[in-house]
Amino acid sequence: MRIAFSGTGNSGKSTLVKSFLYTWDTFVTPDKTYRDVIKEKNLNHSSKTTTDTQTEILNFMIDQLQSYTKDDKVAYDRCPLDNIAYSMWCHDKGIKGFTKKFVTKQITLMRESMKHLDIIFLCRFDETQAIQDDGFRNTDVTFINEVDNIFNSLYQQYIQNPEADIFFPAGDTPALLLLPDQPQQRIDLIAEYIATNGELIDDEESILNSNNLNELESLVNQQQIILDEEERQKELEKKFGLSNDDYPPITL
Repeated sequence: MRIAFSGTGNSGKSTLVKSFLYTWDTFVTPDKTYRDVIKEKNLNHSSKTTTDTQTEILNFMIDQLQSYTKDDKVAYDRCPLDNIAYSMWCHDKGIKGFTKKFVTKQITLMRESMKHLDIIFLCRFDETQAIQDDGFRNTDVTFINEVDNIFNSLYQQYIQNPEADIFFPAGDTPALLLLPDQPQQRIDLIAEYIATNGELIDDEESILNSNNLNELESLVNQQQIILDEEERQKELEKKFGLSNDDYPPITL
């Protein structure tokens, strides 16, 4: 079982990794992380990252993924998906070197590496929580939110349009699961997928059971219809002063 915890800075990943390893003690985490690469080579990172930094980190992460097999029980603090999120942010900001060609190449490498992961747990940024300044991570709220939105876009791509096959390999992709904000709720949700012995819970009721994937996709599509309709109703109310009584209820 190879899992990773992904998400923007200050989303609680590092704390969650520690809690996870305490609860699931059959898992290990690599001694060396992307942070060590940055420190060893004195690389600019976060909002000041460069193409050299992103290339170094991506290559390191891919090599690390390839050093474990599906029989290992390993938990990563970040994975190549995180690297791509930051490269996409740089491209959106027009930062030097982050051309479409560069980012496309990085995405291609990242996508191929996804076959070496079984589950990615995605942590979103919670603005109600205090931002921790450890002297390494970027504490600018605007930057954190912008990167968090990119992670959410990647998640939505995974859920809503998996056949597009842009970021994940068709037929050999990890499950991408969104975690709640509260630490204990995160642990509780993970426990629904990973047994105490570190094995995947793949019974008939599991959302990860292959027999349930079509049903899951249908439910996700239905939920998206509801969300879209609710958003449309809000826009109508805002624009024309309409109330819920002015249009029919949502039905599926």
